[in-house]
Amino acid sequence: MTSAANPIRVDWIPTGLWPGRLGLTFAPGKKGGSVYQPGVTHDRSVTDDLRTLAQQGTNIIAPLIEDFEFDLLGMDGYHDAASEYSIEVAPYPIPDGHAPHDPRDFAAYVDELMTHLLDGRSVVVHCRGGLGRAGLTAACLLVQGGLNAEGAIALVRETRSPHAIETAQQEQFIHDFAR
Repeated sequence: MTSAANPIRVDWIPTGLWPGRLGLTFAPGKKGGSVYQPGVTHDRSVTDDLRTLAQQGTNIIAPLIEDFEFDLLGMDGYHDAASEYSIEVAPYPIPDGHAPHDPRDFAAYVDELMTHLLDGRSVVVHCRGGLGRAGLTAACLLVQGGLNAEGAIALVRETRSPHAIETAQQEQFIHDFAR
């Protein structure tokens, strides 16, 4: 899968909870074998993917991957390309397959992203595949916007994939966040 043959796709969550747009995608510019699609190899361009995201109106990109994953996925030049296309990077690293370690700190991060959405900006969250960590973060934003946990989880899965929000721990985190 290359950026030229398969332009990066954002799944925009259909909601009127705020003036901005919230989208989910996979890691821009990632390289290597797909975790979710056996036999599929990614050889994407971080510059081309971020250009496409900018053309789709992305103002804020929220990488939820850990620092070592940028190298692991071959995403060299990510921050420079984001800057080149006037996309603000708002990171919050979460270990793959897990939920955030510090619920209060994560709530402050969700508040930061919510401010952008309330200001009418387009926020795109991503992890490696755009399912687990990205799904959790999108669902927490929907909860912050007024949905209950079940409704938020269902909307994320309906929009992105039935496999979004991958673990019981991530699902429980969303329920706890909603309390």
